[in-house]
Amino acid sequence: MKLVRKEPRWAGANSSLAVLLTGNFVTILDLFIVNVALPNIQRDLHASNAELQMIMVAYSVSYGAMLLNGARLGDLYGRRRLFLYGMAIFAGASLLCGLASSPWNLIAARALQGIGAALLMPQVYASLRLLFDGEKRRWAFGVMGSVQGAAGVASQVLGGGLMALDIGGLGWRLIFFVNLPVAAYAIIAGKWFIVETREAVSARLDVFGAFLGASALTAILLPAMIGREQHWPWWTIIGLLSSVPLFATFIVYENRLTQRGGVPIIDPLLFKNDGFAFGMLASFLFFSAISSFSLSLTIFLQVGLGRTPLQAAMLFLPSTIAFFAGSLMSAFLAKRMGHQTPIFGMAIFSLGLLIAVADGFLGREASTLTISVILQGLGQGIVIPLLLNMVLSTIADSEVGMASGIFSTIQTTGSAFGLTIVGIILFGIIDESGVEANSAVPAAGGYGAAFAVATLYNLAAVTLSLVLFDALHGRRRSSG
Repeated sequence: MKLVRKEPRWAGANSSLAVLLTGNFVTILDLFIVNVALPNIQRDLHASNAELQMIMVAYSVSYGAMLLNGARLGDLYGRRRLFLYGMAIFAGASLLCGLASSPWNLIAARALQGIGAALLMPQVYASLRLLFDGEKRRWAFGVMGSVQGAAGVASQVLGGGLMALDIGGLGWRLIFFVNLPVAAYAIIAGKWFIVETREAVSARLDVFGAFLGASALTAILLPAMIGREQHWPWWTIIGLLSSVPLFATFIVYENRLTQRGGVPIIDPLLFKNDGFAFGMLASFLFFSAISSFSLSLTIFLQVGLGRTPLQAAMLFLPSTIAFFAGSLMSAFLAKRMGHQTPIFGMAIFSLGLLIAVADGFLGREASTLTISVILQGLGQGIVIPLLLNMVLSTIADSEVGMASGIFSTIQTTGSAFGLTIVGIILFGIIDESGVEANSAVPAAGGYGAAFAVATLYNLAAVTLSLVLFDALHGRRRSSG
């Protein structure tokens, strides 16, 4: 498959990286920054717990559902073009989020944000893979991974700081308005400084395959998000049951499309590669633990312990510093430890989660939680810069757009899955305790137990991810 490149006068690989990373930063930032504002959003918009979950997951669901189409559109029509279109949609949706007057206004705007992010994010992954080679490629992916992880861990501090500033009395709305100047820079600079690349192919977009995949995903996540609070009405049960035949139909359709010589939204042959398949499953579990932990910890700190948004956000600051330290160590450790490096990072992450579980049940001490988030940030910093390049290194250049879309989908659906599971556990225990979720009175005991039990999911997910990477490393050793 021939690659077509079109370089504006001032564009090159490094200038492309500088602009593309703004898209990488802002889309990951919005997966997490809303967490610190959740109690304020709930009080201001009078949102229920189910609506609160949907404000978070609407972004992830639409993002994950559209990513594969975003990747293929970039392959066919140009990655710079799709990056700019996606950033424009993302900026418009951010404005609508900041202006939202009801929970459902905000949910709809968050879903539109996710569509914009889905159009621009795969272009970042694919462009870096195609514009850099050898050690420069490893360096570029390392920088991207560091920026991506930093966006996740720094989002809490940034969100808390913006809410504490409360410019113009805007409060939580500032966490959405802050995207606008970043998006403006990316659109203006991207026009001149991103190299345009696309595949020289003539193929139809797999719209039906994308529809089937999105439908199956929605059939699982939407009932799981709101079923408990609605006492599991009949349609939630039907939705969950229907996801099985929808996924089966999706797999059969994609296989038949491949056999007919078409270009599927997901090439099933990719998953016959052990490295790709194991890496994707491990990544799904790993990312499901990151976003969902920040949700449960934020609710515990602000509602259970009565901390302000800024006080809660400051607990994440040591995690941000530890993440940067881990990302700096990552390349050095990879040279010394090879494929054991992500296993080592996940073990550190798991230890941090174990400490958090113990603190929720027993201590509820800020110092213990600080140690926990430091270990988590360090472990994530070691793993994230390596993960994407490790997975994509098994894929041919002609498949990089599709594979990048799959990885992005795995990342965001993993986050949505984790948020859904942890939300069910956390709010279920809180509701059973009889404490009002939007009460101004701290209730450390009930929220501490809910936080600890919810974090057990995170611990189990990261531990299983570690086991999968260890099994994959063992296979490579025996085959080598």
